[in-house]
Amino acid sequence: MLTEKFFQPMKDGTEIAVNRWIPDDKEQCRAVIVLSHGMLEHSLRYDRAGCLMAEAGFVFSAHDHRGHGKTAFTAEQKGTGTFGLLAKKNGFEAVVSDLAEIIEKAKADFPGKKIILLGHSFGSFVAQAYIEQKGGLIDGCVLCGTAGPMNGTVWAGKLLTGVVSLFHKPEYKSEFVQKVVFGGYNKRIPEVITGFEWISANKANVDMYMNDSWCGGTACIGFFRDLLGGLLKIHKKSAMKKIPCTLPVFLIAGQDDPVGKYGKTIEKLADIYRKNGMQTVDMKFYPGDRHELFNELDGDKAVQDVLDWITRTVLK
Repeated sequence: MLTEKFFQPMKDGTEIAVNRWIPDDKEQCRAVIVLSHGMLEHSLRYDRAGCLMAEAGFVFSAHDHRGHGKTAFTAEQKGTGTFGLLAKKNGFEAVVSDLAEIIEKAKADFPGKKIILLGHSFGSFVAQAYIEQKGGLIDGCVLCGTAGPMNGTVWAGKLLTGVVSLFHKPEYKSEFVQKVVFGGYNKRIPEVITGFEWISANKANVDMYMNDSWCGGTACIGFFRDLLGGLLKIHKKSAMKKIPCTLPVFLIAGQDDPVGKYGKTIEKLADIYRKNGMQTVDMKFYPGDRHELFNELDGDKAVQDVLDWITRTVLK
C-alpha cells in the first residue's frame, strides 16, 4: 500500500490538505472512494478505514475541509483562515465547491475508474449537496451518520445563530450555541463524562478524539450559520429531486446515533429518495453503535459492508 499527502489549490486560492491511501498496483485499482469528513475532526482519523480499503484494491482519498485539520492549521499560520470556520461568508457552498474540485482531480489522476463519494456527518450533508448538483459525475454515494429533513429544528437553530451573528463576527465561538445544537445528543447515554460520548460507544475512540488537538473544541458561529443554512438548502424538495435516479445510494448509521434521530430522519430521507424515483437506495443500521461508525469496535465490519455494497452495486 502507498500513501500520498499533498495540498490541492482551489480556484479561490485556498490550499486543501489531501491524503490518499493507494493499492500497490494503482493502475489496477478497483475504484476511487472520496471521503467528505465530519465537523471538528480531520481526514487522518480515517487511517484504518483507508488502509483496509487500499488493501482491498480501492483508492481512498480524504481531504481536510476548510476550517479543519491540516488545511486550517496551515491557513492559520498564513493568517488566511480560522479553525472551526469554513469561510466568512458562503462557507457551505465553498466546501461543496472544494469537494467538486477534489473529485475532479481524482478522476483526472485515476482515469476510467469509478468514483464513489463517502460522506460522514457534516460531510454527508456536503455530499448530499454535491449529488443534488453534480450527481451525474460520480458512480455511487455512501452517506454515513447522516440525517434527513428536520426543518423545524434547523429553522430554530438558524434563528438563534442569526441573532448571535448580529452582535459578533463569524469567528466568534459560542459555547452556548454549541450546547444548544449538541446538548440533547447524550440524553440516552446513562453516564456522560466528556460530553462527547454520543460520538462513539467505543470509549478508546472518545478518548482519542478528546486528546486530538485537531478535534472537538467549539466551532465558530459562522460555521453553525453555514451548516444550518446548508441543511435548509439541501432538504428542499426541489433540490432533492435533482439527484439522478440512476445514482445508487447507501445510507448507514449506528442505531444509537442521535444525529439522524436514531434512524428516524434517515428512514425519512430514504423514503423521499425512493418516492423521487431513485432506483437504488439501500440502508443499514448497526445495533449498539453511535455516530462514528468506522471507529466503533465493529468498525471494520462497516468498512467491509461499504466495500461489498460498492462491489455488488457500483462495480457489477
